[in-house]
Amino acid sequence: MGKKAKQSREEPIDRERVAEADFYARRCGLTREEALKFLKEASPSKPVIHLVGKGKGR
Repeated sequence: MGKKAKQSREEPIDRERVAEADFYARRCGLTREEALKFLKEASPSKPVIHLVGKGKGR
């Protein structure tokens, strides 16, 4: 049997983000998809934690 083709999946959209997008869409005259795109671009990315001083010899 062959392998199944990978299906592209988008991130699930939570209700809170959709409600916020609807608010901005109405207020700014955008579509929901445009507002979701702006919210996604504006949301802060996950912080990166760097461990300092955890090298060898300590």
